[in-house]
Amino acid sequence: MAAGGSNEIELAVSGMHCPSCVALIEETLGRDPAVHGVAVDLDAARARVRFDGTALSVDDLCTAVAGVGYGATPLSSGSAVSEC
Repeated sequence: MAAGGSNEIELAVSGMHCPSCVALIEETLGRDPAVHGVAVDLDAARARVRFDGTALSVDDLCTAVAGVGYGATPLSSGSAVSEC
C-alpha cells in the first residue's frame, strides 16, 4: 500500500458488452469519494481502480460492480490480492 492509503487494483470484469456497460461501471465506482480514478477497458474486460485503501476494500469495489449487474475478480494490487 502506498502512502496515504492509496491502492491500485486491476479487476477482471465479466458481463460487459458495449460502451454503455463501461460508462456504468466507471460512473458507479467513480461516485465513491474514496475512488481516485477508474479506467475500464471493454476489449480487455478489465478495470483499473485507484482508491483509498483505508476507506474501501477490494470487496467493496467488487460489490459495487456486482450491484450494477457485472462480475468482478481482482487480478492484482499493490498489496496482497484477495478474492471477492
